[in-house]
Parts: sequence; C-alpha cells; structure tokens
Amino acid sequence: MDKPPLESRWLATLSIAIDPPTAVGPDLLLINVVEARLDGPRIKAKVIPPSGDWVRVQPGGNWNLDVRLAFLTDDGEAIFCKYSGVLRMDPGLGERLAAGESVPGSEIYLRAAPCFETRSDKYAWLNDMLAVGKITGFGGGKVSYDIYEIL
Repeated sequence: MDKPPLESRWLATLSIAIDPPTAVGPDLLLINVVEARLDGPRIKAKVIPPSGDWVRVQPGGNWNLDVRLAFLTDDGEAIFCKYSGVLRMDPGLGERLAAGESVPGSEIYLRAAPCFETRSDKYAWLNDMLAVGKITGFGGGKVSYDIYEIL
C-alpha cells in the first residue's frame, strides 16, 4: 500500500552563535546563546536574552537538546521558541567539534522539534503549527538549521 508523503514547507533558517559549553554535572552541559537570527519569507527575528540550551549527554554520548529562545521580530513582536532534539554523536564528531571544526549538516544527524508561542495577532499562525529543524552546520561557535513547517 502506498502511503502519502509527509508534506512540509520551508519556514526559515535559524542561525545561532553560542558560547562554549559549560559542564555543570556529569551529564549536563549549559550552552549560552550569544546571538541568533530567524530569517524566512514570513518571519524575521533576532534572539534576545535569556536564551540557551541545556544539553543532557546520554551514556552513549548522544546529546538530548532542551533549547529555549526568546525572539523579537523586526517589527517589534515577542516570540518564544522551545525545542527538544537529538544530536547523534557519531565516532570522531565530538573531537572535530572540540577542535573548533565547522562540520556540515550532511555529516551530522541533529534534528529538532521547535514549538513557537506568541501573543501577537500577526504571528499567531506560529502557535498552531508543528515544525522540524534539520541542521545545516555546526562548529566554531555556530549552529544553523533549516526549519520546516509540517503541513
């Protein structure tokens, strides 16, 4: 039986600059988001503090993401974004990232599920969608995703 394809539409690119992780426990890393931009045809916004990632390192080395971002759109509207996700720490990836190498998204499995919340009438459509993020690059203090709305 043929199943219908999952339909999606590109929403935006999320570009993030981060500080190096701070280990606060045997399996918890805190990552401060220094700056970020969300750029797409229907939304343009920059991150405002506080924003960050609370990473749980799993026994096999994979990272479970817990990201919270506050945005201010270019036209002054506030938007909150939170997402969970997973970074599969394939052999050698941790060493490459620790050395400051920028690794292309094609060589990394990192997927995220952003949810948005806003009181803005203009951006209320964000409250009613499911989105998925796919990494396009990571390393050297930078992370970038393409965000897709699931239709």
